[in-house]
Amino acid sequence: MARRTGWLLLAACFHMAYVLRLSAGVLAAPLGREFGLTAGTFGLMSSMVFYAYTLMQVPVGILADTAGPRLTAAWGMAAAGAGALLFASAGSPFLLFAGRILMGAGVAGAFVCTMKFLADNFEGERFATLSGITSLIGNAGGMTAQAPLALLVAALTWRWSFVLLGCVSLLLSLLCFLVLPRGGRRPFAFPALAEGLRNVFSSAGMYSVTLNYLSSQACFLALSGTWGISYLKAVHRIDGAPLMTLLAGGVMAGAVAAGKLSDLWRSRKKPLCLFALAHFFLWGLLVYLPGPFPRPGLAVLLGGLGFFAGALVIPWSVARELNFPEHTGLSIAVMNTVAFLAVAVLTSSMGRVLDSAAAMPPADAWRHVLLLPLAVSAAGLVGALLTPETFGRKKTG
Repeated sequence: MARRTGWLLLAACFHMAYVLRLSAGVLAAPLGREFGLTAGTFGLMSSMVFYAYTLMQVPVGILADTAGPRLTAAWGMAAAGAGALLFASAGSPFLLFAGRILMGAGVAGAFVCTMKFLADNFEGERFATLSGITSLIGNAGGMTAQAPLALLVAALTWRWSFVLLGCVSLLLSLLCFLVLPRGGRRPFAFPALAEGLRNVFSSAGMYSVTLNYLSSQACFLALSGTWGISYLKAVHRIDGAPLMTLLAGGVMAGAVAAGKLSDLWRSRKKPLCLFALAHFFLWGLLVYLPGPFPRPGLAVLLGGLGFFAGALVIPWSVARELNFPEHTGLSIAVMNTVAFLAVAVLTSSMGRVLDSAAAMPPADAWRHVLLLPLAVSAAGLVGALLTPETFGRKKTG
């Protein structure tokens, strides 16, 4: 019972990590009015959470292994809560940026700590099942950050909404400290880390699968976390929050389908290529089909974009099969570092392109903006095609 309580608590932290990371998408209008943010500045502000998340990936992995999930998650959620409260009280763009940085750094360990706790406390099928449920709980945070958060902002204002999010994060921090087991600590050994990094980077397949992984993450998170609602309002003249919820739901369904298909076909490469091709094709439709689209067509298109971005779970398996078992966590941390750097760069770059195209009609301006994720999805297809087949492979020393 105690183990399941600990897992559910950490899964709740993972859910909150998604909410905070993707929360900027519903704030473009109120922040633009209050602070006079340009599209470029808003995109850069939003991307700060991803830059901070990127820089903290390897450090929180080390902390989870050495200090343990209890202290790592407790201090992380405390920092995230402080960041949300700072964001809520911001009187200048500088404090908005600082709040986003603190939120990103704080939630960086949520996924790592949850996986570490599962690995230490559950085995076999129970571990696989709970890992899948954890992924669903986390990705459901992407849905919470869309229509539900938009309704909360409309009811309470954006400032009071982030006060509430900050208080929930601080409560989760306290519960992690009080509920999670202390566990054993072990000292950090830099030579072991250096050796692990050398092994990860010596695997040629890691480069191609990371290219595919960053494509799925960057395209999905840039659209759902920052620009999707603004795009739908400007080009299609609709409230985009409900459709962005479909995008997040599509990723949840796609992640389950991609994993099942990989096991059914006994292949990592085949479903990875199939999903990457469909992902690229749908981005092409979004960019080049004349708009505005009817709402049902948009719903299908955005749900499909989310569904085929759900293949991001396959690279986790590829990384595990390309590397020694003791380097599995490190290899995934490296992939996450590169992927979330790509998210941050793509998010801020889309804002800069939108500023440069401000004189164009909205449909033309956004077509220029969406060429960026289209190009990233093309790179993801190339990465999938170059990724080696690893199903059933187990690397041993």
